[in-house]
Amino acid sequence: MKHHSSQFKDTAGRLAQLFESEEGERILRLITQLSSANGSHTEETAEPSGKLRVGTWEATDDPNGRAFVRVEIGEGHLWGSAQRIPPKGARRRVVFVGESVARGLLYDPHFNPALALQEMMNAACGPAEIEIVDLARTDLSHERLQNLIPPALHLEPDALVIFSGNNWHPLVKAGDDQFLEMAAALREAGSWRSIRETCESYLIAKAKETLRSLKMIVDERRIPVVFVLPEFNLADWRTECDGPPLLSASDTAAWLSARCKAEELLKSNQWEKAESLGRRLMELDEGTTAAGSNILAEISRRRGDLEAARSFLKMGLDASVCWPFHLSPRCFSVTQQTIREGATAHGVHVVDLPREFTRYRGGEAAGRELFLDYCHLSLEGITVSMALTAETLLPLLNYPNKSWKELAQVDMKVGPKLNSEAHFLAAVHNANWGQSFEIVRHHVRKALEWDRGIARMMQLFLDFNVKRVPASLCRSFEQLCDLKSVAAVNLLHTHSVNQKFLNPTLITAVAEGLEEFGIPTRAGLESLLVKEHAVQNGTVNLVDAFYSAGSFSRPVVDTRPEFYKATARNTTFSFVSDKPETLGFALTLKTPDVASVQTISVRLNQTALIDIPATNRWTTTTFTAPANLVHSGLNEVEISWPLPVWSHEKQKEHVADCLEAGEVVEITPIFGLIHSFRVSTSGTLRLTN
Repeated sequence: MKHHSSQFKDTAGRLAQLFESEEGERILRLITQLSSANGSHTEETAEPSGKLRVGTWEATDDPNGRAFVRVEIGEGHLWGSAQRIPPKGARRRVVFVGESVARGLLYDPHFNPALALQEMMNAACGPAEIEIVDLARTDLSHERLQNLIPPALHLEPDALVIFSGNNWHPLVKAGDDQFLEMAAALREAGSWRSIRETCESYLIAKAKETLRSLKMIVDERRIPVVFVLPEFNLADWRTECDGPPLLSASDTAAWLSARCKAEELLKSNQWEKAESLGRRLMELDEGTTAAGSNILAEISRRRGDLEAARSFLKMGLDASVCWPFHLSPRCFSVTQQTIREGATAHGVHVVDLPREFTRYRGGEAAGRELFLDYCHLSLEGITVSMALTAETLLPLLNYPNKSWKELAQVDMKVGPKLNSEAHFLAAVHNANWGQSFEIVRHHVRKALEWDRGIARMMQLFLDFNVKRVPASLCRSFEQLCDLKSVAAVNLLHTHSVNQKFLNPTLITAVAEGLEEFGIPTRAGLESLLVKEHAVQNGTVNLVDAFYSAGSFSRPVVDTRPEFYKATARNTTFSFVSDKPETLGFALTLKTPDVASVQTISVRLNQTALIDIPATNRWTTTTFTAPANLVHSGLNEVEISWPLPVWSHEKQKEHVADCLEAGEVVEITPIFGLIHSFRVSTSGTLRLTN
């Protein structure tokens, strides 16, 4: 990483060149970057009330000392539900700080890691000995963690537990100086691999900053500090990148071809032939996507080489460290390794969940047994992780040793209803993040196995999820609220119709699961789909997020709503028809960086419909689909785009310019742009918006 003065020199040189051009706006942005990076500082602000506050709790006088009472703030729902933190008493106090994994998302507030830890400490020492104060907060970033730890000490802890690291992605709220460093690294190396290395250096710096702040607590307060290192759902969760970042046109074509061939070989059980393709993918993208490592992980798994499979899965996880678009939280290897290696020197004790979970699973990568989604833990995962934490804490607080295996036998008092709800919410969360039908179906089945009464919640969800109005306007959502499930209300509520999308994976998995357990659902669901979405009700624009958004993780940086950006070689849209009937389509699109004599292919339910000449100008094409290709219920339209052709050098220069100006930028190919994609019954389609 370059020193700041070197960056200023590089940027000043760029300014000198630009002053000779007409790029006045770019010059102004660069000047702003220089001044802000040179004089950046962080201001500390006091609470508006002037009172001491720890999280969402405010200090108040109490006959027995200083207590903390909950105050209503805009983010109060992200914290625990305790109304009051009493003054420090005779019990030893452990303050538990962390993010959503520590909050126990999908189980909270009825069960969470802090409650599990409390039960274990009660069983080991008696209920009068130790109290756990839960300061875990959903969406706790690294900056918020650093700001929370000092006021948490006002609770007079005898020990501090930190369960964090998933929300430290280096490109979330990146500062001006970081963008300058990234631009300099890209200009020097000419590869997005340099951005990955730069991002990893930011994570190392964050981990070291955390260790330094914890060492101060150890030295000044003389209390033990335990850091719980998070693990990721390596076995079941997949984060894919539609295309490789910042490769040349020819290398991008080779990458896309290799991935397609490898995936076909895996599906046909010719997995050994896919190995060279997986390695070719890693060679082409230099470890900046998960495609190659995920393929090699699957090959290793089929060979029975658990260690290699887990290693490749970890590589896939770490590849996303340099992706500027939205992805699920995760704790990267460099964070884990920096904490692991530096903890002892800083007086910090580590509960190493990546290593402990691997040992617990007999060498296998952790998966659905320990996780509900990407990082949030199942009942078993919470139990094992907190048993390991309790095992570490007990001797530090001068209590007799207890093995984690013994502590894990403590009854967590989590009933079938709560487990059922957690697995149903996991099904929704997995589907909304674009995970496989198989894992969504698994959680639906687990929910019904735990408690068939969950069927009521599932049916209510299907109703307000399918309807084309915000959930809060649906009677079915009001009925869901009557079920008194805080976790379900928080996760399933949508404030706006723009937050909803028709997710065939989810609604199919839920409907099939209910039918499998003897609960009639399919007919009613199909009727509702037709009523709300059928093209027979009027023209449907498939660019609408309801039909075009497949998941939360569609990797688009430019989220302006003017048109749909196709980031994948094949783009799919869903629509509903109440019967097989001839339908008309009007598709307005263009293909940037297109070569001559290329075509765009359109298929309906896997059958070819039309080939459209590709052009970099907006054009509208109308065509029809015969009734025999149209299904009653859900249908799928797929567009296959030609490969774009671009100047690699100009592309890198553009990305570097944007980074210098403090702008996030697209780094993977945009295969096509769609202004509108309308479908209607034949003869009623209009070419106006």
